[in-house]
Amino acid sequence: MIRNLLATLGQRTEPSRAALRSAPHGARNTIVIIDDHPENLRAMCLALAGESYRLETADTAEAAIRKVSACKPDLILVDAQVPATDGTRLTRRLLADEALLPVPIVALTGMATGLPVDSTARGRYDGNIAKPIDARNLPGQVRAFLESSRQAPSHYQADLLRPANPAADRRQQASSLLDAIEAGLPDSQFVPGARTGLHRLAEVVGGLQNGELADYLQQAERLSKASTVRARSRFRSVIRLCRELIQRDPDEAPGFTGLRAGYLDHRRGELGSLDHSLRNGDFAALRKAGHNLKGTGAAYGFSELTDIGRALEAAAKDDNPAAVEMLLDQIEAYIGIVRPLKKDRGDYATGI
Repeated sequence: MIRNLLATLGQRTEPSRAALRSAPHGARNTIVIIDDHPENLRAMCLALAGESYRLETADTAEAAIRKVSACKPDLILVDAQVPATDGTRLTRRLLADEALLPVPIVALTGMATGLPVDSTARGRYDGNIAKPIDARNLPGQVRAFLESSRQAPSHYQADLLRPANPAADRRQQASSLLDAIEAGLPDSQFVPGARTGLHRLAEVVGGLQNGELADYLQQAERLSKASTVRARSRFRSVIRLCRELIQRDPDEAPGFTGLRAGYLDHRRGELGSLDHSLRNGDFAALRKAGHNLKGTGAAYGFSELTDIGRALEAAAKDDNPAAVEMLLDQIEAYIGIVRPLKKDRGDYATGI
């Protein structure tokens, strides 16, 4: 079965013409614009008034969450610095929300905000629009972001996938498939057989009695439907996590699963204090937190947290608040992958 999946994954794909078309005639894309300056909201609405969009606006985090939950947006334009009531930024909540992964999120930002220019490459926003807004260019920018969310990815190189060894056991077969997908990223996320392959692989590893791995494979299957920057980054993280689980010692102590869960809960709980340290310029505390994360993440089976911790330690050492903020976003997003909160969108809104 795995061999057949690999053959399917190796097929080259052509961009879907349907994916490249604009919305059907009469359909209106919904755009949510979030900015805590009402004059900015008015200016953007005026600039887009000639387009056939449904525009929803919000000037607070609470209003933004209500609008986003109610209207199922096709695009979100958000001021990257709008605060939530707990002192963190609204964008962190939006970026980490799994239900919003198919929706492009574009940062409205000026040079003074310090938003890193490589924020899209780090798996955060799907783009930036500089403020003050250029009313003449805004409609074209919005159209481009909407079109990019519908475009099919590039061709996948079939020679990156090798046939599975029929004599290999299930664990080896699963590892081979995950290795092949990881080697072909980012395009392997979107080939026609990827979703089916991950679904079947989740069924196969049921024979390994590994429900945790099956859950992550199902998450990867869902992510194969979304092409936003965040979805691509999260897919890569989930595939890496699945590989780590496959390679883990099957005879590890039974209580280790609980220790891993407790470790992640502790990391999630300390994000508030790290945000406080960032707001107060306490880079020594941030450097210490990065050092601790670097030393403990891989020990608990989360090598990506070790990588983030190393980067956080370096950013804090350089007194770089924008980089630190980005890395705190990454920590929250990763923990959301590995140990998602059991909340629906409505409950989530009350936590802002």
